[in-house]
Formats: sequence, structure tokens, C-alpha cells
Amino acid sequence: MSAELKDSIIRTGNIDAVANKDDLDNEVFIFDDINGVKINESPVMLDMPVFAVCLHGHATVKLNLAEYHVPAHSLVTFMPDHILHGYSSSPDFKGIFVALRKQFAQEMLPDLHSMLPMIMSFKSMPVISLSDAETESLHDFHTFLWKRIKQERGEYRRNVIQGLLQSMLYEVLSIYKEHYNYVASRRSHNEDIFYNFVTLVEQNFRQSRSVKFYADRMFITPKHLTTVVKAVSGRTASDWIDNFVILAAKVMLQSSSRTVQEISCDLNFANQSFFGKYFKQRVGLSPSEFRMGGHEATHATVTGE
Repeated sequence: MSAELKDSIIRTGNIDAVANKDDLDNEVFIFDDINGVKINESPVMLDMPVFAVCLHGHATVKLNLAEYHVPAHSLVTFMPDHILHGYSSSPDFKGIFVALRKQFAQEMLPDLHSMLPMIMSFKSMPVISLSDAETESLHDFHTFLWKRIKQERGEYRRNVIQGLLQSMLYEVLSIYKEHYNYVASRRSHNEDIFYNFVTLVEQNFRQSRSVKFYADRMFITPKHLTTVVKAVSGRTASDWIDNFVILAAKVMLQSSSRTVQEISCDLNFANQSFFGKYFKQRVGLSPSEFRMGGHEATHATVTGE
């Protein structure tokens, strides 16, 4: 695979363009070769979960405006809507990767809602160290899964692969649980509300920026939702919604050829003027100024801090 093609893959976020991979019905992708990939500072929003294990060497990943060191024997979990805006690796880097379409993952884990707090930990702690046994276990899953995906025949091939993937995902959840000693009973009611809210925002921020929209779907009042989110996270519900919208806007402005008008439509703004005012109020620059490489004004913030 050429360096130019690899750059294009990362810049566009198009997993279908990866040459050295196999897939199951364009829903599951498995590969082990991204050596030499370089990412520009232009961010890319991921549209599917990706699980990666660094076997040898090391890498650095810039994810959601934070930088993470990825040493050998570590697991990296990229979630949908993660913002990837930088990557580098050592010459001896070797890793294994599995990516899933979101709908396929949801079909495999019907009790996904009960796992939400664990899945939220992927957002805040995307890189964790693995023991030798954990690294070997995930490597074994990857090896056997790839063999079965390559076998194009078999009446129950899809079912077998689903079962293997489900086992691998539960193994990942188990590793996170053991490393961070997660205990569901310790989670408060307010934390449940917050986790549910963030998940709804991730799924619907392109559709609605109204706190009432999310409160109605959670069967609570907007005032109660705002109070709980502020108490748990230190940021208001509106701040969280704005953060998702602005990050998505930045990705499209910097890494796509869409016009500002098209982006405003993608994010469900009434018109380009309204989108421009919304963006400038929170970033300190107009969308066009940001696209041209301007630096954000220091007085503007999208974090609510």
C-alpha cells in the first residue's frame, strides 16, 4: 500500500480503501498493516468502533484534542465520533486491528445499554496497558477471526464470525473492567442520567441542539437535566451539545471539500448565516476563516470551562 493511499485513507476516514484487509459483507474489517501512515493536523471523525493492539514498537495518537502514548502491549479503543487528528509510529511498530460498522456491533451486543458506563470509559481512557496474557489472548482472537473471514464458504460463516467477535468484545470489556475495577452498583442515579444524555447527544447532535429535545427523550425536565449534567461533569448540557457540533463542523471544514452551505445543512442549521453566527460565537472565527487556517480566538471556548 502506498504512503499516498494510506494518507488518503486516514484523511477521509474511508476504511473501504484499505488494501491489505479482509472483511465480512462490508460490515467487519480486519487488518494488520498501517506502518508508515501519517496524518495531517486536519482532524477526522471516525464513524465506527476500531480496536487496535500494539504488539511491538510504539505509537502516538492525538484523539479528541488529547495526545496518548501507545507502547507495546497496549490496547487502543477508538469509538464512533472520536476525533482523530494526529498519528505517528516507530519504524518497528506492529499492530492488529478490527473495525466494525456501528449497527453490526449493536446487533451483537443487545444489552449495550447496560454496558454504557464501561463503553464511556473507552471515551475517557482509550489506551490501556495489557499483560502478556491479555495481549496474547487478543492476538489469538484476531488470528482466528481473520482465518474464518478468509473462508468465504460455509452456511453458518456469518454466525461463527459474529460469535467470535462477540467473544472478543466481551474480552475487551472484561479487560477494561479488571484494569479500572469498575463496579456498576457504585454508579449513582445522576451518573446514569449523564451517561444516557451523552449517548443521546452522540447519536442526535446533527438533528437537534435543544436541551429540551434530549430531556424529553429521557422523560425529565430540561432544568433537571441541566442541573444533573453540570453537577456530574462540571459543564452544562448545552456545552456538551455545542462541543459535539463544533468538533463535527471543524472536521468537515478542515478535511472535506463540502461548502460551508453544505456543512450547515449537514448539521441541520436553518441557513448558512445562522451556522456562521453559531460557529463564530463559540470558536471566535467564521467557518471560512477557520477553514483558511486561522487560529481560534482566545476568548472563545466550546468547553464551557
